[in-house]
Amino acid sequence: MTRLLVSVRNSQEAQIAIAAGVDLIDVKEPSRGALGAADVATLDAIARCVAGRVPLSAALGELLEGVSLPPRLASQLRYAKFGLAGCARHADWRARWQRSIASLPAGVAAVAVAYADAATANAPDVENVLASARAMGCGAVLFDTFEKSSGSLVDHFGLPRLSRLIAESREVGLLAVVAGGLGVNEIRQVLPLAPDYVAVRGAACRGDRSGRLDAKRVSRLVELIRQGARGALRAPIR
Repeated sequence: MTRLLVSVRNSQEAQIAIAAGVDLIDVKEPSRGALGAADVATLDAIARCVAGRVPLSAALGELLEGVSLPPRLASQLRYAKFGLAGCARHADWRARWQRSIASLPAGVAAVAVAYADAATANAPDVENVLASARAMGCGAVLFDTFEKSSGSLVDHFGLPRLSRLIAESREVGLLAVVAGGLGVNEIRQVLPLAPDYVAVRGAACRGDRSGRLDAKRVSRLVELIRQGARGALRAPIR
């Protein structure tokens, strides 16, 4: 069953997401990029607001930025993710990634990030990331876009390829998460592919992803995902 992940940037937005019934709250600072890490104080405030009512994940920036969290705070996460932008220039990117994953507390699952616009991000291509993710001990893979002004995930991949990537993720035991400029129309297209999570920021905000989370938009997205879970949308593309 597909669930909804909403990215928040402060505790007020987290409360909106909880009230709307989202399935997973993700913490990020959108002004710092695709996977911009929030300040430690901000993440701590959000964790206290959520208080275990829904699972919590966090973006920890790009791997090469070297972001880390205090163990006490990191242990409150269900998932954590590092982007791989710039890693294509480093032959030892897998070793660096493995060290960062190993630094996470027990019980926190790493999320592999596969950028659809990998060339723009100087990141390893999607196939490389997916092939490495399970061996690295990841619990999920996030298909995302690095540059948010250059089209959505659907624009980059197309539905047939995205369907195959979701299936391949499941075959190796990874949850499949789709993100990257997904508006309502794109979400309607990807729901029949049955990803484990649809992840949004911009679609839940007033204006673009740097705007404020809007309670009505979040509630509409929750209902849209539930419609998909009930099989109310068209059959998947094969």
